Amino acid sequence: MSWNHASHAGFGGLPLAALRAFEAAARRGSFQAGAAEIGLTPSAVSHHVRGLEATLGLPLFRRLHRGVALTPTGASLAAALAEGFGAIAAAYAAARAPRGVLSVSAAPVFAGRWLLPAMEALRREGIELRVELSSRAADLDSGACDVAIRMGRRPPAPLVAERLASTTAVLLAAPSRMAGRAALTPEEIAEGPLLGIKLIGEFWPRTLARLGIPAAPRREILSDSMEAALRMAEGGFGIGFAPEVAVQDRIAVGTLCLAHPRRFGGNGQYYWFVTRPEAVAQPAIRRLRDWLQEALASAG
Repeated sequence: MSWNHASHAGFGGLPLAALRAFEAAARRGSFQAGAAEIGLTPSAVSHHVRGLEATLGLPLFRRLHRGVALTPTGASLAAALAEGFGAIAAAYAAARAPRGVLSVSAAPVFAGRWLLPAMEALRREGIELRVELSSRAADLDSGACDVAIRMGRRPPAPLVAERLASTTAVLLAAPSRMAGRAALTPEEIAEGPLLGIKLIGEFWPRTLARLGIPAAPRREILSDSMEAALRMAEGGFGIGFAPEVAVQDRIAVGTLCLAHPRRFGGNGQYYWFVTRPEAVAQPAIRRLRDWLQEALASAG
């Protein structure tokens, strides 16, 4: 491709490719460094610059024994181009910035810990989150929501699921129940009341078995949601449980304590970021996923 054809294929006949090559070489102080920045060879950059000089009828560089130096005309043009290309880059970045409204479904415990901070952070970037608090699996296929945070081994195909965090559970009690101790004995935990979740009815029998407690009828209070059970645990009404990643803040501020040092669950159980295949590449959805992954990784 000739210089004339390549460099004049721009707005109003401006030789944009040549101007870009010149600006990079001027800013970096050499044809080689400028070429590396914009993905050309030094000879291609030199060719562009000579074409500009021929068009303008003025030299832009002084060729020295160990490099090049801008002439006054070259310095003036380089400064103006740097400002112009900077404005173009800023406008392009703003146009590419993810924005829009996303409907997100998540369990109340996860949403309270992670989605509410995400709402504040992403609003500043032009993304509005509409959060639906539900412990049940959202219907993404119907388009009722854009993203769901689900807990399990892996949501079924054809949904796209990306892992966010492990759901390994911890046992929890109010500080008043702990009475300053680091842990309760398995027998004290079994005395309960055990704060259970209807959708996870197998948790307490399995956990007590792992603690070496014989199977027997137990005092158990069942709730429709984990958030309701955690509020009862905070009030001192029993022993609760939750994924550790969802209650780190409550443990940190002291409204809940670890009732036992062991972790339970696991076995491939995770929080998943779930969306439809055709929506996974949307900028706003990618930005929410990235924000959650970074926030959860830093908290771990």
